[in-house]
Amino acid sequence: MRILFVHEGLGQFEHLHKYLNGQGLANSWFLCSTGVYEANKDKVSNLAPFQAVAENDKTYFYIKNIEARVQRSFSIKKSIHQVLAKTGIDLIVAHGSGGYPLQLFGEFDIPIVTYIEFPSFGHHGHDPKYPQPEYATYRDKLFEMSSFHQVLKSDMVIVPSAYAKSMFPTCLHDKIVPQMEGFQITRRKSQFKKEPGVFHIGFSARDLSSAKGFEQFVLIAKEILKRRQKVKFVFCGSPKVLYSYEEAYLQTQFPDKASRPESFMHYVLAREGITLGPDSAFQHVSFAAYDQFADFIEAMDLFLYPLQYGSANWGIFEILFRGRVVIASDRCFVPEVIQHGRNGLLCDYEDIDLWAHRAVQVIDAPEQYAHLGTNAEKDANERFHISKVAPAYLDIFQTAISRHRLFKD
Repeated sequence: MRILFVHEGLGQFEHLHKYLNGQGLANSWFLCSTGVYEANKDKVSNLAPFQAVAENDKTYFYIKNIEARVQRSFSIKKSIHQVLAKTGIDLIVAHGSGGYPLQLFGEFDIPIVTYIEFPSFGHHGHDPKYPQPEYATYRDKLFEMSSFHQVLKSDMVIVPSAYAKSMFPTCLHDKIVPQMEGFQITRRKSQFKKEPGVFHIGFSARDLSSAKGFEQFVLIAKEILKRRQKVKFVFCGSPKVLYSYEEAYLQTQFPDKASRPESFMHYVLAREGITLGPDSAFQHVSFAAYDQFADFIEAMDLFLYPLQYGSANWGIFEILFRGRVVIASDRCFVPEVIQHGRNGLLCDYEDIDLWAHRAVQVIDAPEQYAHLGTNAEKDANERFHISKVAPAYLDIFQTAISRHRLFKD
């Protein structure tokens, strides 16, 4: 099978691309932006570039994002013609936004599989305390429209979870397959410096938003501290919010920029009377090199994962692959990954008392819960290791090829 992955960056398909080629399971190429190509052409095999599109500041505000993707799609189409001059392609696998396949539909007699993380921010969800501003609602309608159109025109669509699939109209479900990406995570000895005699509880998310559970984590932590004092809460993530509207809320609440909190993270900490420093029970770890992030994950005694909204967050997989004990919310995609009492514990997102109670149980008798971490690591490797996931992807790809031929005939 000859596969062409298409994405502006490498992130989404890099492991699969490398594994398929490395194991001889398929001939895989990767079409990425020129900048990414130049930075990685000597490290990743079978890369090909497409020309990045410069931002147009004069475009109509509400279609700015979609216009940039359309322009990128023309560039991708041109580069695919160049790839086809060198080799045949049996399948195109395009990221829904970074590899926007709009200009590919109907242009090549090649089946197209599109990867869509979620169909729109409206379906993804956000904390109602921090509502979607009007301008974002207008933009989101275009995002949703393009997502539904991609399902209609693609031979198949991959989403990361059954929960993500449920965000789409049921009339589109026949074309949508849930499949989480594959990981290759190796345990390591942590170099993270911990305070002796202190139980360390971690939180990790790409962005420290209420949607990802940061605000709830802080509230749970404060309740735990009422019951046990020798505890340190370490949270890792970027203060810049990506998938929700906490920053828009801050702009509304604090119109004077000089008095506005630096980020939602700073807003929550200040509101709850929390300061960071050597004497604080709270510590923030910024996103840095992957090795440092891995050290942080390995070092924690327990993780709290009070996710409020998400389609499939890779951070939970890092936690599970590294054999950490985790208490997580029983919503969104999480119950697809964690089975209560087997490879972690689940809580009602709203029940702060229950979160604190279960955390204290682990703090007081960690040996009684160590099996959860052991099972988490084992289950993650059995279900989500790249060696297990790659064959599932190939089955999806083969089904897409067969469907394309069937409808063509």
